[in-house]
Amino acid sequence: MRLRALLWSSCISVAMAVSAQPAAAAVTHECVAGRPTAASYTWNFQGEANTIFKEVQSDAQEALYRADRLQSFTGTPELSWQTYGYQLNRLRGDINDIGAKLCRLETIRRAVAPWQQRVIDRIAVTTRLMADNAQDAIVFGNTHSKELWLATYRNYLNNLYNEGKSLTRSVGNAVEYSSVSKEYRDLRQSLGA
Repeated sequence: MRLRALLWSSCISVAMAVSAQPAAAAVTHECVAGRPTAASYTWNFQGEANTIFKEVQSDAQEALYRADRLQSFTGTPELSWQTYGYQLNRLRGDINDIGAKLCRLETIRRAVAPWQQRVIDRIAVTTRLMADNAQDAIVFGNTHSKELWLATYRNYLNNLYNEGKSLTRSVGNAVEYSSVSKEYRDLRQSLGA
């Protein structure tokens, strides 16, 4: 619960720091499970988790692409903070998208397979780290816009890249495992085993 609150507060902080417009009243989204319904007892939560994993994989690939672009910018010292800020804002959007999907995953976590629970936990930790590094990069850029070549800023970008790569690989493995498991079940059924 605390991790979820920290993730959302980081995402909101990143949004306010990057936004060029003055921040209006922040909207806080909470991940709260509703009351069970009749459909809840027959819902395929494991299948839903697998579908969300595919969506998170797509978002993680986008985040990795943006983190890679940011890293490549460090070799071009004449780029302005606005160029970095634009990419960081887009990366923040990817992280927020993952956070929204993570909210649903955490809501259904207790109803999914143990391997899916471990994947959800990895997504939560890595997304939190990405949100923290994005926030730190934004704060650094806002206060040191002419010193983006410093090792501190480069470390934030390197961390974002490595975390994006880790998340993409981890969720990609989960998607592949889910697909292979389904093929295996289908094959067993077709063979009558």
